[in-house]
Amino acid sequence: MSLLRGIAAVAWKELHVTFRDRGLLAILFLLPLVFATLFSLSQQGAADVATGATPITVRVFVVNEDDGVYGRQVADTLAQIPILETEALDSADEADRRVGEGERAAAILIPAGFSAGIDAYTPRQITVVVDPAQGSLADVVVGVVRLAGSPVSTQGELLQGTRTFLDEVGILDGAPPEVIEAVEAQTVGAIMTRLQAMQSDPPISVVPSGYGVSSEPVNLLDAFMPAFAVMFAFFLVGHVGQTYHRERDEGTFRRLLASPLSRTALVAGPTVAFTMVVVLQVVFLFGIGAGLFKMDIGDSLLGLLAVSLALGVVVSTMGLMIGVLARTGRQADTLGTLVAFVLPFISGIFPMGGFDPAYMAGGPIATIGMFIPHMHAAEGYRLVMTGEGAPVDVLVQVVILLGFAAVFFAIASRRLRFT
Repeated sequence: MSLLRGIAAVAWKELHVTFRDRGLLAILFLLPLVFATLFSLSQQGAADVATGATPITVRVFVVNEDDGVYGRQVADTLAQIPILETEALDSADEADRRVGEGERAAAILIPAGFSAGIDAYTPRQITVVVDPAQGSLADVVVGVVRLAGSPVSTQGELLQGTRTFLDEVGILDGAPPEVIEAVEAQTVGAIMTRLQAMQSDPPISVVPSGYGVSSEPVNLLDAFMPAFAVMFAFFLVGHVGQTYHRERDEGTFRRLLASPLSRTALVAGPTVAFTMVVVLQVVFLFGIGAGLFKMDIGDSLLGLLAVSLALGVVVSTMGLMIGVLARTGRQADTLGTLVAFVLPFISGIFPMGGFDPAYMAGGPIATIGMFIPHMHAAEGYRLVMTGEGAPVDVLVQVVILLGFAAVFFAIASRRLRFT
C-alpha cells in the first residue's frame, strides 16, 4: 500500500507541474485539434466528390428549342441530375449572354428538330456553352450531357434497327403508316422497358468497398484526428526527458530519495502521470471530434482506452530513455521534438493520396512502420473506430506497444541515475 501511495504522490506532483505549463498544454491539446480540423476540411471537398457522397453543384442554363418528345426527355433528365442546378430559358442568345456575364457556369442548348433528327436517324448535336472563367467545368458538364442524352441515343439506334428489320422481313408491307409507327413504337418501348429494368437490377452487381468508393459521406476527421493525436502525444517525449534532467540537476531526486519513497515509485510515478496526460489528451480530442464534427469513434470505448493507455506508457518510457541517453535537458528536448515530427511521417500514419493511412498501401512505408510505435497506435485506433478488427486484433496492437515500452525501459534502466 505504501508503494501505491508513493507512486500516486509522485504522479500527482508530475501532473501538477505539467498542467502549469500552458505552452505544453496548447501543444498537446489544441494544436492536434487545429491541425486535424484544418487538414480534414481542406481535403473534404475532394473526398466528397470522389465518393459521390456530396457531389459538386454546377449551375447551368438549359434551352430546349425542340418541340418533340426527345428534346423534352433530355431536358427533364438534366433537371433530375443532382450535380446540376438547372434554370430553363427560352432563348439561346439570352443563355449565351448570361453565361458570358458569369451568371452560370454553362448553358446547354437542345436544338430545334432534335426529336425529328432522332426519328430520322440523322445526327443531331447538343451544344454546351461554357463560361471561359470556369473552363475547368467544361468536361464535367459535357460528360453529364452525354449521360443525359445516352437513353435518347439508344432509342434512336433501336428505332432504326427495328425499321430495318421490319423492312427486310416485309411483315408490314402495305400496312397504313399509322400502324407501322405504332408497331415500331411498341417494339422500341418494350425493349427500352427491359433495358431500364436490367439497369435497375443488373445480373452482376458491383459492391464498392473502402474509402474513396463509398456512397456514404466520408469524414476525413476519422483518419486525421487519430494520426494527429498519436503525433502530438509524442511531443511529451521531449518534456519527459527534459524533466528527468532538470530534476536530477536541481537535486529533486536526492531530496525524494531521502523521503520514504522507493526508486520504483520514482520511476513508476512519472510513467503513471504522463500516461494519464495522454489518455486525457485522447479523450479531449476524440470527444470534440465526435461531439462537434460527427467523428466516428466506434463502439468500443474499452478498446480506445486500452490503446490510449498503451500509447501513454510508450511515450513515458521513450521519454525516460531519451532523457537518460541525452547529455543535457536541451538535447533531450531536441531529440524529443525530432521524434515527434519525423517518426509519424515515416511510419505512414497520415493519409497520403487517399483516405486510408499510408502504411495500409504496403511497400517500404508499411515495412518501416512495423518497427515504429506510432503505426501500431494508429492501427489500434483505426481498428477500434472502424470496427474492422476483432478484440484480439486490437489486443495485438496493445501488446506490441507494451513491448516497445518494455524495450525502452530496459535500455533506460541500464543507465538510469538519480544523482
